[in-house]
Amino acid sequence: MLAIAPRIWSLLRHGLLILLFSAITDSSAQVAYWQQLIGGSDFDTGKKLLLLPDGTTVLGLQTRSTDGLGKNNHSQDLDVVLAKYATQGKVFWSITLGGSGRDELNDLLLLSNGDLLCVGTTESNDGDLPGSAGGSDLWVARLSPGGKLLWIRRLGGRGMDYGWCAFQDTDGSLYIGGESSSIDGSMQSPHHGGLDAWLARLNPRGELMMEKHFGGPGNDRISAIHPHESGLWLVCTADAPGGMVQTNYGKKDLWLLHLNERWEIAHQQVIGGNDNDDIHGSLIDAGGNLVLAGTTFSTAGYVDEQRGKGDGWLVKFDPQGRYLWNHCYGGTRDEGFSAIAACVDGGYAIVGLTLSINGHLSKTEGYYDGWFLKTNAEGKVIWSRNLGYPAKDALHDVVALPGGGFLALGQVQEKPLEQIEIAGHKGVYDAWFVNFGDPGLGLNVRPYRTPAILIGEVIDESNGQPLTAAITLTDNQTLDSLSSTSSQPEDGSFVLLLPSYGLVSINVLAQGYLFYGQDILTDSLFDKTSIEKTVVLKPITVGSSLVLENIYFESGRWEVLKPSYAELNRLVAFLELNPRVKIEISGHTDNTGNRDDKMELSLNRANAVKAYLLEKGIPPYRLSVKGYGMFRPRASNATEEGRRLNRRVEFTVTGM
Repeated sequence: MLAIAPRIWSLLRHGLLILLFSAITDSSAQVAYWQQLIGGSDFDTGKKLLLLPDGTTVLGLQTRSTDGLGKNNHSQDLDVVLAKYATQGKVFWSITLGGSGRDELNDLLLLSNGDLLCVGTTESNDGDLPGSAGGSDLWVARLSPGGKLLWIRRLGGRGMDYGWCAFQDTDGSLYIGGESSSIDGSMQSPHHGGLDAWLARLNPRGELMMEKHFGGPGNDRISAIHPHESGLWLVCTADAPGGMVQTNYGKKDLWLLHLNERWEIAHQQVIGGNDNDDIHGSLIDAGGNLVLAGTTFSTAGYVDEQRGKGDGWLVKFDPQGRYLWNHCYGGTRDEGFSAIAACVDGGYAIVGLTLSINGHLSKTEGYYDGWFLKTNAEGKVIWSRNLGYPAKDALHDVVALPGGGFLALGQVQEKPLEQIEIAGHKGVYDAWFVNFGDPGLGLNVRPYRTPAILIGEVIDESNGQPLTAAITLTDNQTLDSLSSTSSQPEDGSFVLLLPSYGLVSINVLAQGYLFYGQDILTDSLFDKTSIEKTVVLKPITVGSSLVLENIYFESGRWEVLKPSYAELNRLVAFLELNPRVKIEISGHTDNTGNRDDKMELSLNRANAVKAYLLEKGIPPYRLSVKGYGMFRPRASNATEEGRRLNRRVEFTVTGM
């Protein structure tokens, strides 16, 4: 096995320990899925999930543990952990945010430049969140794509203030939504009742630019913020009429506000029934419709399909904000929705928890179960499925995968009612990461895996010491750079994520050294979590040579084929990085056929490589060519493998 530097193994193994990986097949639905339990010895739960363009995920979690997931916990109360994570269990980075009090994560947003924005509520007054004005406060943090904390802001007054959601505008402005009972501190606008819905606009540096309370005499909250063609939609809840709230149907209702550019209410709607109705997830679908998912306990008013004590609730508005319909889902016991995602077929995938074994649920795994439900665009149930353990389980977020299937994040309780121990479980609750197929697609959807990770080190051939080098992945078809990094100076280590498919080239360059290149067909790496590589670079000296392993010609021809361009571009980059180097390009063949023909073929191939370099701007005085035919073999011509090795183009350094 490759002797990877200790820093790399620490990077890949620290923090979020995978406690369980299982591949399970539900024969009745012909659906394959995997699940992982993540955590420490106390309370750990998964709150928010992002799928990044490179195929990795960012997990937003909460921990009360002081080991495993919570090893960097600021106290024995809740802290927030964010981690860039591969589904195979590899951790690229993780960061713990919080103080000695209770710190919660309620929203996680991928910004347009790749940064991350986190929003939540804090009761701490130290650690990452000093400066409490009293009670609880909102907190907002911005992280770089590499997990570095760029800034963290605390917003609040002497009352109770909570952060629930975020939105980024096209100009980079950051909108934060929550609820507030404060009339001082960050909350200077007029207050209306107990807890008001509170909206803030921050600039990209996190500085407060504008804020406003919305509400009536009761308690009001912003659950989500979405763009509208002439302003913003605020998805709120309200529990009493009066003030800005036009009406009320019972206890807590859905209160939808359309704001104009001046944050004035241009239009509002109240949707609900005679009991509590709440919204926990929302989206704008491909048709521009606003779709909301939550929980309802009502049996009257707008809600006339109630099936039990609490139901999953779905509400839809058209792009102009006109109410279209609402539907209830579940059985005769308690359930509710936590999050919703739009599917590629136009339907909706919703997750939450359930206690029922009838209605839309046909079985139970124990006490509360995690619940998946898929509907079409009109809210008709396509399938419903619960899963979990004989314990209290829940799913809090869901992502619909482009190729079909879903990722979901939630929690699993350790102590089942039947006192059955769960293999791999370590705490009171563990975070629960699930990949679930679509029963409608059957086995046509494979389990989701993050593309393989390339991990390795770069060392100097002459002394075995680590080198700082530039490592780049290139698409061999388009010649575009896919990603790049530098090896670490202290140990030469590097980590890169490979694409999920296609032919790519690994390019390693360091000034004063011959380059390294390799082509990899990533389609063959589906079952691998990582590939490991030690790259040994040879110092440039007069007479040092390198075989161009990835130069291709048709048999008996000398025109360079397109798959050779990645290798040739490596040579161009090498010559540009080392402008004093002069080289001889030489062609070589095996010993089959006519010697004179072989000499001519080898020279023509060398000249073809030179022509490519000249076209890329390399001065002709730095390039010479030679055809050696069959006279400089590097292996025996007695075997086909030896003859293949002898058919090559290489270069030799002739001056520096």
